Amino acid sequence: MLQLPLFVFGTLRRGECNHAYLAGAYDRVLPARLPGFSRVAPLMIAREANSVVDGELYFLSPATYENTLSGCDGLEELPTDGLIGHEYRRFAVRVQTDSGEVIAWAYARPDTEGDTDLQPLIVAELQRIKNS
Repeated sequence: MLQLPLFVFGTLRRGECNHAYLAGAYDRVLPARLPGFSRVAPLMIAREANSVVDGELYFLSPATYENTLSGCDGLEELPTDGLIGHEYRRFAVRVQTDSGEVIAWAYARPDTEGDTDLQPLIVAELQRIKNS
């Protein structure tokens, strides 16, 4: 199963009200930046050239990966059989850390387009969801 880390920028961060969805469910966390995105509302991001969103990159524990990600999807009100909901979509993005670039999941405005070369990761994740 594909197990990308999760980039978060809002209430899932450490010290925030929804961090309980991730607490104890990750092996490590790194400060990270999501280039080419900006905050379009306090809890929403979308693509914007020459902008950056600061956040945290969570490497979820393999043993609880699926349940943790499913819980986060539920928090963001994604349907159980998909990656696009009313308020958010989860898709693969390129995140920058001090150690280099990492491909990760992120939640953004539902009309936000992903990078075409990362589309196979999204297709694989949709297939996993439908088969679970």
